[in-house]
Amino acid sequence: MTNQHDTSSTPVSSAPTANVGAKAAGFLLVAISLAWILNLPMLVKVPLYNEQPLACAVGLSLAVTAFLLGDRAHGPLRLAAYLAGCLLLAIMLTIAWRYPQLTILAVMRPLWLTLSAYAILAGLGFLVWRYVGLPVVLIVALFSLLALFGGPLGIPETPVNRWAIYMLTDPNALLGTPVRVAVEIVIPFVLFGELLRHSGGSDFLTRISFAIFGRYRGGSAKAAVGTSALFGTITGNAVSNVVSTGIMTIPLMKRAGLSASTASAVEAAASTGGQLLPPVMGAAAFVMADYIQVPYHDVIIAAALPAALYFGAIFFQVDRLAARKDVREIDKGERMTFRDAFREGGHFALPFLVMFAVLFNLQTRPQMAAIAAIIALVAVSIVRPYRGVRLTPRLLLRVVIDTGMSVAPLLLITAAAGLIIGLISLTGLGFSIAGQAIALSGGHKLVLLILVALIAILFGMGMPTVAVYVVLATILAPALQDTGLAPMQAHLFILYFGMMSMLTPPVALASITAARIGGANMWRTSFEALKLAWVAYLVPFLFAFSPELLLGGTWYGATLAAITAFGGIAAVSMGAAGYARSELSPPMRAVYIIAGLCLMLPPALGHAVAIVNIIAAALLIVLLATSPSRGAASETREQNRRVGF
Repeated sequence: MTNQHDTSSTPVSSAPTANVGAKAAGFLLVAISLAWILNLPMLVKVPLYNEQPLACAVGLSLAVTAFLLGDRAHGPLRLAAYLAGCLLLAIMLTIAWRYPQLTILAVMRPLWLTLSAYAILAGLGFLVWRYVGLPVVLIVALFSLLALFGGPLGIPETPVNRWAIYMLTDPNALLGTPVRVAVEIVIPFVLFGELLRHSGGSDFLTRISFAIFGRYRGGSAKAAVGTSALFGTITGNAVSNVVSTGIMTIPLMKRAGLSASTASAVEAAASTGGQLLPPVMGAAAFVMADYIQVPYHDVIIAAALPAALYFGAIFFQVDRLAARKDVREIDKGERMTFRDAFREGGHFALPFLVMFAVLFNLQTRPQMAAIAAIIALVAVSIVRPYRGVRLTPRLLLRVVIDTGMSVAPLLLITAAAGLIIGLISLTGLGFSIAGQAIALSGGHKLVLLILVALIAILFGMGMPTVAVYVVLATILAPALQDTGLAPMQAHLFILYFGMMSMLTPPVALASITAARIGGANMWRTSFEALKLAWVAYLVPFLFAFSPELLLGGTWYGATLAAITAFGGIAAVSMGAAGYARSELSPPMRAVYIIAGLCLMLPPALGHAVAIVNIIAAALLIVLLATSPSRGAASETREQNRRVGF
């Protein structure tokens, strides 16, 4: 296994090559999560500290990843990996068992606890390095060095043994919020996604998208966007979504006439954007609601218009590209009618209805909505098979094991994020970083936003969106709020740019994965995906200055902002695709892009901006009215050719 392989984002199969220990640990990891969510310990009158099940979950995740690493090794290295997994699991189970006494023991810093902390931190760092890469480990190491030897920089120095014990046992460090979120929220939603995939639900979503969009121009690409958006909002995992849906959609787009890089880029951009799409948003929205202490539906409302703009831009560019390259609809033999598709898999709508009803009508915790959806999905999949597949106890067991093995690396990354948060708390660097960012920006809001965006993309490279969001929300959200941004504006801004690391070179894990499936060049695919997803780099800056784009303020202001924004993305998309009513020359492409960007500026920014909107809108209307259609443009070119032009 190479360092660049994103096991945190790619489902890990419970194939026969995986050893029994990894499968058992994966099963127990999911079981602990469900038992904790359902409050089973209290039902059997066994009160527990929150950190006790979290310690068990971390231990099982360490064991799963170590065992799987051992499966890929040979000779003594394989045995060493198995023994290391058992040792790390035993240490974390001991921490869980003795956690009630650790508040006293930690102060005395006994040797056994210090050595246990060293072992866990070393094992965690090594496994995160092997499964994700060095960036996360280097960040933890840098903050640790500052905590240990930061005296000359004005940072209080911490003894090595106190640092290690604090990292292992403190509720603000390893066993803190990121791991809690992973255990309580991420695992049940990943389980729901895995159940959907194994029972045929993902195939049903694909067929529904093909039925809806397949009969239109560029239907294969539009269906790919629809499928990836629907599945991505559930999984919240760009790379696994590319793997799950791209196997079918990318070859279909290539057969329809799109280049390998364009087809791969469409899949990568749509799969990444699924994390922005309400109502689920891949669990990130639940974390955000918990962080800023607002009802979950407030996050959904705020995220709705930016998500619509994101997918609107992708759909419009796909449509213009299809018109330019004459990409037709999906052949009837490769798609079903909506009625036939729904007749086969309409029962999959029930789990979603249950989830939304529990989320919005009962106003309960999101993890309970996931549990309710899982129960509904299991019930309908047992009662009614889909295309010959019925959910059996054996298949259900496999799904649980697959879920545990796929989330184990993710849980380790969230544990590393917890270490970063703990180190920031230990050193007080959170206030310092926020202050330095504000000082570096010179107090200019736009400069600070650009700095935060760059840092978010840099931190996000190789990290799942939830993990990078938690870290950046701790470090940089206070700086944004100090400049006047509302908590919702600040946290959505961070979420967007943390997510865009999946498409931004040089890491661009979603683009790399899609390129491998499509047999395309990685760099060309990455830049094509950036062009498709351009709106995600611009809209956060717009809603940072104008809350109307988050559906705040008056309904009139929000409606006007939505109209100008959609008009602007249509114009920019035509310029980016190089096609309006006919092909555009390079100068005209630039005119469309500039006019579209001017139209996208929120009118609430002032009278001058409103005038710019009006001028841009008038210019675009004139351009579209006077632009020849494709047929007329072709006829003109032919006449020019005949007379020698």
